[in-house]
Amino acid sequence: MATRSRPLWTCPKCDREFVNRNMPHSCGPYSVKQFLADKSQYAISLYEHFSGLIDDCGPVKVAPAKTRIGFQVRMIFAAVNKLNDKGLEAHVVLTRRLKSPRFRRIEMMTPKCYVHHFRLESQTEMDDEVKEWLREAYRVGTQEHLARRSRAQKTGP
Repeated sequence: MATRSRPLWTCPKCDREFVNRNMPHSCGPYSVKQFLADKSQYAISLYEHFSGLIDDCGPVKVAPAKTRIGFQVRMIFAAVNKLNDKGLEAHVVLTRRLKSPRFRRIEMMTPKCYVHHFRLESQTEMDDEVKEWLREAYRVGTQEHLARRSRAQKTGP
């Protein structure tokens, strides 16, 4: 369940919603249709399959940007960063560093925010492991981890 401790801020220019006010972003009229416009049917099928796995996690807002498509609950938890006939490059945001040889790189944004980058070259690579990453990232997107921490601080030792 998503934490509702604070309303999302909406950019007055593009209507995108953010956890924090005045977040930097590529403000503009971007769409999934534009992102997929020059892609092959194979690339589009990869995107559609990946997007379907994300939809299976729960209600999601699609957040198109200048160079990628983000998937958001309260915050963006996953994104397709690049798409072509060679595959789909994406990332998930987790609260821990997860080990898998499938990750091309992991960036630590804060001690509780790790961006895990990976590439999928076929639909068959979108397996149970990838589904679990997406489910965990979805929970991060709800900011469930912050609600747990807040409750723990209130109840104390």
